[in-house]
Amino acid sequence: MNTDAYRECLFRTEESMLALHRRLDGAEPAGITFRTWVPRSERKQRQRLFVETAVRGEPRYVAKVPLDPQDDMVDREWELLSGLGGLDLPRPRPVGRLDRGFVMSHVPATDFPAFMAAARPEEWPAVLCAGVELAARLHRQGPRPVGAVPGEVAAAYLPAGVRLPAVTLERLERARLAPTHGDLGPWNLRVDRDGRMSLIDWEDYRPVGLPALDVLNLVVTAALIAFPDYPDRGFDWLYERVFHGENAFRTAADRAFRHYARLTGQDVESVVALTPVLCHWMIRRIEDQGRPTGHLFFRPFTERFEAETPRWSGVGRG
Repeated sequence: MNTDAYRECLFRTEESMLALHRRLDGAEPAGITFRTWVPRSERKQRQRLFVETAVRGEPRYVAKVPLDPQDDMVDREWELLSGLGGLDLPRPRPVGRLDRGFVMSHVPATDFPAFMAAARPEEWPAVLCAGVELAARLHRQGPRPVGAVPGEVAAAYLPAGVRLPAVTLERLERARLAPTHGDLGPWNLRVDRDGRMSLIDWEDYRPVGLPALDVLNLVVTAALIAFPDYPDRGFDWLYERVFHGENAFRTAADRAFRHYARLTGQDVESVVALTPVLCHWMIRRIEDQGRPTGHLFFRPFTERFEAETPRWSGVGRG
């Protein structure tokens, strides 16, 4: 989108949000301030404009507007959010449609990566456990899927022709199915001043999905926060710290996985064994958005995991 088109989009969005404020809460323009941003990413497609309003300094609403005319995922998120009225979970609430995009309620602005990075390593178990508790809260809602086959559900995540390790296939045959967020990386969790967490960005929600992928995405990706020097040390070094090392992050990840397993009646190995499914899904999802994946950990982690098929105890079986 060129500069003139961006400015026109921003102007229309701000005008629509002023009208929404007048209609819903009677706020006048003099008391409303705006904050705008376009998230930094490697996306060549599906860039989004965000516009946040505050009334007398208190954040109120956030607009999400696609800048790519071919981007239909924002419309999908609106439909999903509008259909989740019975979902008891801290999350944005749909407020209204725009010409393009939609407006939702504001959620606390501190993101999980910043929150975890500011915590002491001995606090990481509590931080990660709070995150997986929110995931489990989502995964335990709604009726158990009837007639759904885990292998068929997994096929919707995987590229055609992909081969999975035997241990992953074995665990996948009896994997738990449940409603899933679909992109529960640390960046999609927000934390308020009291430490309560909310889930944002519901574009990839599935009423029947593989909940293990949500938890793996959150916990394994949190290693990037725990080890900010990983770009200099490499993904093999990072993999060792996640799956084999004795360190503060591994202790926190172990506590989180075991806490989630207790909450959902599963065993840890059944969750961790689906790591290749997560990695293949994230590669597919990101590349479908026109973004590169060569600089991310998913492919190196998949190759290492498939070569050794480790147990979460860290003892390789390959």
